[in-house]
Amino acid sequence: MKKLIFLYIQSALLLSVVLSCKKELNQQATASLTVVNAMAGSNLILVNFDPGFSPAKDPISGMFSRYRSFDPGARLTIPIKEQFMKVFKYPLLNTQDQSVYQYHFIPAAGDASTLFLSGTVQQPESVLITKLPPYHAVADSVLGLRFVNLAPAKTPVRIRITGEGTNLTVANLAYQAATEYLTVNADAKVGNVLVEVFDQASGTLLQTYTLIDVGTTTLEKNIWRYRNYTLAWLPNDVNGNLAAAPFLIEDF
Repeated sequence: MKKLIFLYIQSALLLSVVLSCKKELNQQATASLTVVNAMAGSNLILVNFDPGFSPAKDPISGMFSRYRSFDPGARLTIPIKEQFMKVFKYPLLNTQDQSVYQYHFIPAAGDASTLFLSGTVQQPESVLITKLPPYHAVADSVLGLRFVNLAPAKTPVRIRITGEGTNLTVANLAYQAATEYLTVNADAKVGNVLVEVFDQASGTLLQTYTLIDVGTTTLEKNIWRYRNYTLAWLPNDVNGNLAAAPFLIEDF
């Protein structure tokens, strides 16, 4: 009788191990991908990851992304396999519309990447930036801010960031190049932080942005402190006018 009980226990343990291993094998590694629409002339785009997708035979599906606007829904969790991405200008004029851009890549497990779709609808371009945002300790009271140059002029720029406890300069930021995350002070003494963009060659001031209430303690929640952001230098709004607000992408 004891032998039968022992064999039963052994069988149960073996089954448990097998089921556990099977569960682990079924867990698929993933990566994070944020898609940003910086494609002039697009206004709204449709992004689809099905390599066989065609508007002519399939219902319209995928992710919508508005020009020069960050949507948290654009941050995707994707499996570690070859990705086939098609980009369509939306709304489609008819079901025969072809994608304006296609992009193929294979992510690595744990990657945190941002895909910037830039250029124009007629001549689309892209740049994939993979970088894990830094961790900020509570005692530091800072934020991380990086810059990427996506301006249609494709000329290098110089950027200056000033505020209480912050005085930083980025020189010669080329088209589609990105900086590291810069540390910007965000303690209670900080009010606004000024961002100025200059033409690298002439030194002409091209645009200024103000990050408001970076160190505020009066709001229920400080949206800046301990967070990371990407500021895309994309000066014009959808109508081609100089944009009043910065094009900020919320990172982690």
